[in-house]
Amino acid sequence: MKNTIRTFAIATLLAVSAGAHAEDSLFQQMGGESKLRATVDKLVEIMLVDERINFTFAETDLNKFKGLLYDQLCELSGGPCKYKGRDMVEAHKKINSTNEQFNALAEDLYKAFDAEGVPYRLQNRLMAMLAPMQPQIVK
Repeated sequence: MKNTIRTFAIATLLAVSAGAHAEDSLFQQMGGESKLRATVDKLVEIMLVDERINFTFAETDLNKFKGLLYDQLCELSGGPCKYKGRDMVEAHKKINSTNEQFNALAEDLYKAFDAEGVPYRLQNRLMAMLAPMQPQIVK
């Protein structure tokens, strides 16, 4: 009887912990605030040397950009943040972004995630959330 109760208790704990993990937000699965902030920092390093897009950030306040991008990615991935920046149409109005530039930034974001050790399957989940923004960004 004791073994049956012990087995049931262990099975219950495993089921509860598995369920809790399954309910973790993408934000948590990616590593939470520290991992996402490190990824945004790495992205800025990468994009500033990417000749396909670095000129578009020449007059950008990079600290503000990092904060807004972090908040946007955090909110999209189910984290505790709230993006308070301009909508994508307004934010990119003066840039006249092309598909090539949009794709270059996406590639750079993948590189940043890789550098920070975020699993590829999680990267793809977040990128799938960003992809619908393309028509609002590219003119």
